[in-house]
Amino acid sequence: MKLSRVSYRDPKLLLIAPTVLLLLVLTIFPLIFSLYLAFCKWELSGGKYAVTTPVFIGLENFLKLASDERFFDTLVNTVVFVGGSVTSELIIGLGLALLLSREIRGRKYLRVMFLLPMMMTPVAVGYTWRMLYHPTNGPLNYLLTLAGIMNYPVNWMGDTKIALFSMILIDVWEWTPFMFLVFLAGLQALPIDPYESARMDGASRWQIFRYITLSALSPIIAVAVLLRSVEAFKIFDIIYVTTAGGPGTATEPVTMYVQILALRELSLGYASAVAYALLAMVIFLAVLFIAKMRKERI
Repeated sequence: MKLSRVSYRDPKLLLIAPTVLLLLVLTIFPLIFSLYLAFCKWELSGGKYAVTTPVFIGLENFLKLASDERFFDTLVNTVVFVGGSVTSELIIGLGLALLLSREIRGRKYLRVMFLLPMMMTPVAVGYTWRMLYHPTNGPLNYLLTLAGIMNYPVNWMGDTKIALFSMILIDVWEWTPFMFLVFLAGLQALPIDPYESARMDGASRWQIFRYITLSALSPIIAVAVLLRSVEAFKIFDIIYVTTAGGPGTATEPVTMYVQILALRELSLGYASAVAYALLAMVIFLAVLFIAKMRKERI
């Protein structure tokens, strides 16, 4: 069987050419160009000392990164944010999925209600919680005081000790529905026979959950955790509209540090180096996580 040659004048190629060109311009070119900038010095601010064209400097940006205290502070904030939010979303989402996978009254309405936060845009979520967190006029402090839980208003976004926790709470509220939806679909796809056999053998509810449900859901849990972790590492919009990284740098993630370097200080080369350092760390953690999950399954 002979394969027909593809002509460059083929109408099919001409039809997909604009899409391919757009993909190259919007994704591949910025990726390659920013990688090149990570090894260059390009400072558009500084008056007569400004570097108006990229100058190749090798690994100097990454050597500078190794002694950048602000980068490590933002990296700690990012890791704490990802760990706290994804872990909370996993536990709460799995619990809600287990609850609403049973036949309870109003189950259909509860499922829809739990999905509503995920449908809102992050900026809208940020402004909503900014009003809820207001220290004097916010309803959250009022309700907690009315319930007798607190005797004084809490500065949720202005206290360095709890500001990052407040950001984690916003992310958990918005993205727990994603975990809930994934786990609910996984639970409904599980076969019934292993559960019936376990009950006949006298297994307890905890044993059924530990050795049947959790074991069967482990691949789905791994995928959900990986997807949410990658997204959480890119957090920017919620923090930008609530605390803008403050107080000080208490809630500033790496992504916001990159934005400050690139768009405020106009240090495009160093900003690219910081961005690629974060990318390398995320890829490294993702590869470790996938390798561990494969090893446990074997």
